[in-house]
Amino acid sequence: MSDATTILVDSRLERDDAAAAATALYLRLVGDGTIAAQVHGTEPRFRVVDERLREQTGILAIGLHASGHRWVAGPEESHLVEGGPDNGIFCRYDSGFTVRCPECHVDLSPGDDGSDALEEALTVWCDAPDSAYVACPACAHWTPLSQWRSPAHDFAVGHFAITLYGSHLHGLTGGGDHQATLLRHRMGDLAADYTVVFARA
Repeated sequence: MSDATTILVDSRLERDDAAAAATALYLRLVGDGTIAAQVHGTEPRFRVVDERLREQTGILAIGLHASGHRWVAGPEESHLVEGGPDNGIFCRYDSGFTVRCPECHVDLSPGDDGSDALEEALTVWCDAPDSAYVACPACAHWTPLSQWRSPAHDFAVGHFAITLYGSHLHGLTGGGDHQATLLRHRMGDLAADYTVVFARA
């Protein structure tokens, strides 16, 4: 069975700033002893070396994603280079997903009646994210794809994201969980703005 993952997606950060954000977080997490410096795996990730974090959260590895970039291992550290496969779409790959219109709150899934605009926006997002708008079939309001949220936490788009491999951390979806707040802060999400997606690697 595949590993449970929790993904924190920054849907506000511009594409041009994503690589710098991923690199800065990598340097901070390596520097404070959270992750190993070398990337590994077919889906590149960094092993968590902080045993306390592993025990408290179940997180075994962390992936740092920047649209259009990929991690490569160096002699002592890893670094990002252009040309990676990350397209900024994060969702459950073992089943479909549902998103909600930010205006009228109707739910929509790929394949539903009226989902053509959603499916087209997903295609457009990969090449021209600023042009990826969805026309809601219920209210006809045009809204950027990045503003559509998933009520079941199974979809988000953004140019910078953090994958936490090993568990579904449901405490990140609500307020008041002190450990979840500390984890968000450790991952650089100081204002709890990042969208949470539960998936499997």
